[in-house]
Amino acid sequence: MNKIKLSKTVSYILRHHPESFDLKLAADATVKTDDLLAALQKKFKDISKADLVELVENDAKGRFSFLDEQERIRANYGHSIEGVNPDYEAVKPPEYLYHGTTPEVKNKILASGIKPMGRNYVHLSVGVKEAKKVARRRTNQPVIFNIEALRAFHEGQNFYKTAEDIYLTDQLSADYLSLLNNK
Repeated sequence: MNKIKLSKTVSYILRHHPESFDLKLAADATVKTDDLLAALQKKFKDISKADLVELVENDAKGRFSFLDEQERIRANYGHSIEGVNPDYEAVKPPEYLYHGTTPEVKNKILASGIKPMGRNYVHLSVGVKEAKKVARRRTNQPVIFNIEALRAFHEGQNFYKTAEDIYLTDQLSADYLSLLNNK
């Protein structure tokens, strides 16, 4: 079984389009694991629960998690589905976080801040390297913003840690942003 294809398919279902596999996510972004397996069997004939467990446990980015003793599964971040809101707990972020993007939106972000766009939250990285990697999905000239996350937190902004290197927040004011020298 192609593990990359499986990961991308599970991400597609749990983050963006469960309806395309005849699934509906609960408000907490979960779906019954057995229902997901049945849906995946249309594309991956030999998939088993062990394959899903391996995917969740070995995903370096922490994209997925099980709940209720593996009875339910969800994507931890990256949702674009309206009305889906995983039960994230607000946490104190590190002093700085980073956001990678394209040169085309740089000035707009400097003027009006970072907005979730087609997602439910803004995604921030703990390191510059990861932020560049994210930006390189859309451009060969990544633009990296330094986020004064701790200052924003102390001024009332909520942050949610959803994976080892990923934090989420609602839209972020330009007051907390500065451009890194990307050379």
